[in-house]
Amino acid sequence: MTAASAAAQVPGNLPDPSPGVALEARHLVKEFRGFRATNDVTLQIHGGEIHAIIGPNGAGKTTLFNLLSGFLRPTSGEVRLFGERIDTLPPHQIVRRGLSRSFQISSVFPTMTVRENVLVALQSPTPLPGQFWTPLSRLEALGPRADAILASVGLGDAPNRPAADLSHGEKRQLEIGISLTQDPRVLLLDEPTSGMGSEGIARVIALVRQVARGRTVVLVEHNMSVVAQLADRITVLQYGGVIASGRYDDVRRDPRVIEAYLGEEAHG
Repeated sequence: MTAASAAAQVPGNLPDPSPGVALEARHLVKEFRGFRATNDVTLQIHGGEIHAIIGPNGAGKTTLFNLLSGFLRPTSGEVRLFGERIDTLPPHQIVRRGLSRSFQISSVFPTMTVRENVLVALQSPTPLPGQFWTPLSRLEALGPRADAILASVGLGDAPNRPAADLSHGEKRQLEIGISLTQDPRVLLLDEPTSGMGSEGIARVIALVRQVARGRTVVLVEHNMSVVAQLADRITVLQYGGVIASGRYDDVRRDPRVIEAYLGEEAHG
């Protein structure tokens, strides 16, 4: 083993990321009462790529997403966004540095209209959230941008529908639109096609490709057909650790991945 390779295995001694690295995990460990949900996870996600994180149930995917987005603090290790360490920051500050995420469970306001959901998200980096006495009409200054976001996610014809009336797939579209209100450079999508039929899945695939233009997208996804169609690179987790990373065609042939997750599906 060379000195350089040995140094790369010591936490805190990884080389500085190249200018092409958007999001990086360095030796991430997260323990819950002695149980390691993530175990020494190191990965680099390059700017402009769609990167999928896959693995069997209990592999640590959601914990890793929560660590990357600041909803959990690591027991040890670091997360860096465009070279800046962010694992010590609260989620709202991470958002303002250019990282947004969606959630597996729907997080829209059901009693508000589609447009109002986007307007509320748009106001968050402005002084308006702290001015609860301000008339709602003040939000109309953000209206053109809200309309443009809704059009970009395929909901331009539904601004006044109550969010509760949306289909499951349409709620996913709205959630992605809400994530886009912060102009993220890196967008994390948690199970974007979960619970959808083939028509909804096709619509979300097209949407993810669209929103990925000019930004980096990281997604957790169980549907391997979706992963095959979308992902430039894949990281596979098992028991909280990385067992493989690379392009889909290479990863799907890795014996460790076949054993851990893909099985016969990898030969389809």
